[in-house]
Amino acid sequence: MKCGKRIVLFTLFAMNLVDQPAPEVTIEQGILSGKISADGSFFEYVGIPYATTNSSTRFKAPLPAPKWKGVFKAINGFYQCPQNTPFGVVGTEDCLKINVYVPALAKRPLPVMAYIHGGAFIVGDGGKTIVGPDFLVKRDVILVSFNYRLGALGFLCLGIKEAPGNAGLKDQVAALRWIQKNIAAFGGDPDNVTIFGTSAGGTSVSLLVASDATNGLFKRAIVHSGSSLANWAINYDPVSVASKIVSSLGYDVKEPEKLYELYSKLSYRDLVLANTHIPITHLMRYHVLQLPCVEKTFPGIESVLSDLPYNLLTKKPKNIPLMYSSTDREGLFFINEETEETFDQSNNGTFFGQDLFFESKNEANELARKVKEFYFGLEQISEKTIMKLSDLYTHLYFEVPAILEAEKMARSIDAPVYSYYFTYHGGRNFVKVATTKYPNEIGACHGDDLLYTFTSWIWLFRINEKDRIMVDRLTTMLTNFAKYGNPTPNDIPVKWVPHSKNQLNFLYVGDELKMGSTPNPDAYQLWKDIYNKYRKTTVD
Repeated sequence: MKCGKRIVLFTLFAMNLVDQPAPEVTIEQGILSGKISADGSFFEYVGIPYATTNSSTRFKAPLPAPKWKGVFKAINGFYQCPQNTPFGVVGTEDCLKINVYVPALAKRPLPVMAYIHGGAFIVGDGGKTIVGPDFLVKRDVILVSFNYRLGALGFLCLGIKEAPGNAGLKDQVAALRWIQKNIAAFGGDPDNVTIFGTSAGGTSVSLLVASDATNGLFKRAIVHSGSSLANWAINYDPVSVASKIVSSLGYDVKEPEKLYELYSKLSYRDLVLANTHIPITHLMRYHVLQLPCVEKTFPGIESVLSDLPYNLLTKKPKNIPLMYSSTDREGLFFINEETEETFDQSNNGTFFGQDLFFESKNEANELARKVKEFYFGLEQISEKTIMKLSDLYTHLYFEVPAILEAEKMARSIDAPVYSYYFTYHGGRNFVKVATTKYPNEIGACHGDDLLYTFTSWIWLFRINEKDRIMVDRLTTMLTNFAKYGNPTPNDIPVKWVPHSKNQLNFLYVGDELKMGSTPNPDAYQLWKDIYNKYRKTTVD
């Protein structure tokens, strides 16, 4: 009897060491198999090619998804698009893979949540390093995540048909079309897809909401710490940026056709490494990132952005439920690389992006003086006032653009528009703890809400009881929104009120949940007035 028990226990132990196959699924491309999660609660189908790309399709929309014979083993999720990491350049150009995580026992058809990863459009992936599915799939939704091309490979925009721009966004559109075609085979409901993303992923979601190319591809959208109205969302001078980037490699090229010829010949490793000597925060500040752009129109080439997002959201906004969020200390991430040199540049320059237009340099300088006085009084920008600089970055880059977009949509559509403000300081605020010099600052840094939504291979610490409550609350509200379009139908201890056309309402997500008014109202009004007067609504 004891021997039999030992055999059973050993068998159960051994089963946990070997991936158990998930049910086979037949999609348009062929048959694929996945694996069962370690705890048996969900099925994983990872590393599925949803489109293809190679050096011949650089800077263009991806090619169709490949087909196969036999059974494709969808068990390898370690794919990345080319990018720089602490371990060097990783990834391959043919990187367009999608991951599908399906609750094993939930009743079909299931709501679908499609996540777009962040990383300033130059790093990141849809794999389990950050985007672990466990918290969400236990709420009876299917989670889908995917890669898209980054950096020059995804966002070189030269205004010519060979490099029209937004290849990375076109990858995202291809992934959403793949979901529409295939998710029913996994038990998902193609008519109930919610897209969501963080940082550059959140801005991508906002851009996809604005785009005509995505009509019918999703039912709801959640924008975390991003906005298509942010001053870093759009490249207003993409040819100049492309020229500056290769100048660091020793090339003096300015014409679009010659730039295309050069970019086509450079290895993806060279393209990735061109800007790695500059911190991401400085790439954003000084406008040397290759970002989404407004595309020129070419016969037979589908564009994702035919106009500035502000104009698209004004002319024909999608009438779908929307949710926006930001954290209260976003800027902590962006003051890490400040030096005496950057302090001097800030004291002698402006913080304005290319999305503002001034009649004269004097006008811009006078407004910059008022902004500095608002945040710093009569003090200089220095290490002494660095937390005030953090506040400026918080408001300018994330908080105010998200509020302005939510306000604009609430006044334009009939569907509900929700906003929350994440202030929670807990044991899973990994960005603040692991990547900034300010781990003990109270509040939530940029990206600190991620690990209250996802499990992660880079943060394997035990979850304490307080953090578990936050995980449960946040994932319940997000999945409720994906299921019903209402984040608090009945099982959260507060009624989350959406914005009205005349009143902004925010759910404050901290140690407690509570409704409140606009955060930092004076800063909101400062930047709102600036953008109302100086926002650029045309692109050369």
